[in-house]
Amino acid sequence: MSEQKDFNIDEALETLEEINRKLSIEGITLEDSLKLYHEGTTLAKKCQEHLAGVEKELEIVNE
Repeated sequence: MSEQKDFNIDEALETLEEINRKLSIEGITLEDSLKLYHEGTTLAKKCQEHLAGVEKELEIVNE
């Protein structure tokens, strides 16, 4: 749970935007594309997990 508290969704979303920008650059190597894709999908999963946790906390508060 403390990992979730330390997770900064705003920074994560900025990083995802930067990854997206880098992936759209012409001439990026396949190897670099794969690394960025893996990093992006991992980060997106963490964002989804974080948001699910926040949603669960909000449900508890609203009960």
